[in-house]
Amino acid sequence: MIGPPGAGKGTQAKELAGLLELAHVSTGDLFRDNIRAGSALGKRVEEILASGALVPDAVTIELVRERLRAQDCVRGAILDGFPRTLPQAEALGVLLAEAGDKINLAPYIKVSDQVLVERLTGRRTDRRTGKIYHVKYNPPPAGADLEQRPDDAEHTVRRRIAEYYANTAPLLEYFRAAGVLQEFDGELAIGDVLKLIVTAARERLAA
Repeated sequence: MIGPPGAGKGTQAKELAGLLELAHVSTGDLFRDNIRAGSALGKRVEEILASGALVPDAVTIELVRERLRAQDCVRGAILDGFPRTLPQAEALGVLLAEAGDKINLAPYIKVSDQVLVERLTGRRTDRRTGKIYHVKYNPPPAGADLEQRPDDAEHTVRRRIAEYYANTAPLLEYFRAAGVLQEFDGELAIGDVLKLIVTAARERLAA
């Protein structure tokens, strides 16, 4: 699943995995699960994150490699948050080829910058309950004690979007050249986007 922050790729990935009966593989979840389990890789990730650095591609790739060996990935998996960079995509191609597998579809959820900024800057969290709302799409109840996450401030959101495009442009070309990239309008209703991706995925899997 490919898409900028606020495109809804995480939501789509979970729904898609359920409908297609495939494993949902999220790198964020992998980091947290390995840290909780106290695995060797988890300890390395924890040390890296604690230092404020980004997790190196080699470590992320190794975590994904181990996850894809699990029994629930035998039929396939929906990758959420990986690959994020061209080196990660190339490494993924190698490890899949070693197992006789390949990427069938790389859905790119496209959303305008204006809509992304509106979606992300409008998010609010209730300090008391931890529930997340949106001032426009999912208004909080009266009396909610709201706060905006620092990374949802507009200047930060715009920087995140710019960084995303800088890292992802080569990734899009890589999957386009491989013939697996397909664009979807992420400004449609969530259910409509899901239907389009499901249809495309089923066609690819049946081919």
